[in-house]
Amino acid sequence: MTGRSLHDALLRVLTDGGLRQRLLRDDRRVAGVLGAEEAGVLARSDRERLQRMARFMARHFYRERIVRLFRYGRALARQGGRDPLELLGSAAFRNLLDSVILGSEASADAVARLVEGELLEALSAPFGRDLMRYEGTLFRVEAGPRQWSGGDGRQNGFPVRSARTRILELEWDVTALFPALRRGDPAPALPARQPTRLLVALSPQGRVNSVRCPDPLVRFLEALDGRHDAAQAAGVAGLRESDIARLLGQLTDLGAVEWRPSEGG
Repeated sequence: MTGRSLHDALLRVLTDGGLRQRLLRDDRRVAGVLGAEEAGVLARSDRERLQRMARFMARHFYRERIVRLFRYGRALARQGGRDPLELLGSAAFRNLLDSVILGSEASADAVARLVEGELLEALSAPFGRDLMRYEGTLFRVEAGPRQWSGGDGRQNGFPVRSARTRILELEWDVTALFPALRRGDPAPALPARQPTRLLVALSPQGRVNSVRCPDPLVRFLEALDGRHDAAQAAGVAGLRESDIARLLGQLTDLGAVEWRPSEGG
């Protein structure tokens, strides 16, 4: 055992609620995950202090993401006298803290559901549900795995739509609200009630992006199914071949397209 290995084991226990509960129940299989010596040291630590530290980390972890990714719904809710951040002190959230895995998609979904429940009660505006769906999608997509490798494979690879890309169909154009809410306007103008489609994706660097998604782009992404190459997908979408390289570059940078190794590559 080294100081580094013990530090890594402690960090894993603090961020993985299920693993932490197994350690606290003296589950011997934890040694196979953390290392026998590391698990032994942590099992002998102050268990209540370990739980408090883990809950503290989880509250701060999800507080930052709620503030950033539910920014606009929270701004409107606060104008009505409610703040979704209050759920961080609720019994439901406390119960969740002991099982979450920080950064996991399943835990992000569980936290998002709690926030959405708060917003549903707080937002009386007719576009409130669409705004909640938009920000809930950002919150969930942001929890997807990062791809930190240096090359993205676009030189010799085969483009496919990322499985984590979401196409969101909205009844209201809620994005028109954002400039006024960023300025802190107390009564932003009602957004247009018109069909709005947005593409939401997580970039390889971990940035969640959303852009408008017209019909040709939807068809192009659907055709990037692993069976069609880029030229075939462009033909399905009715796009010009001269636009393919630029479009694929943009979609790759957004995180909507990934590259698989070509056969024989």
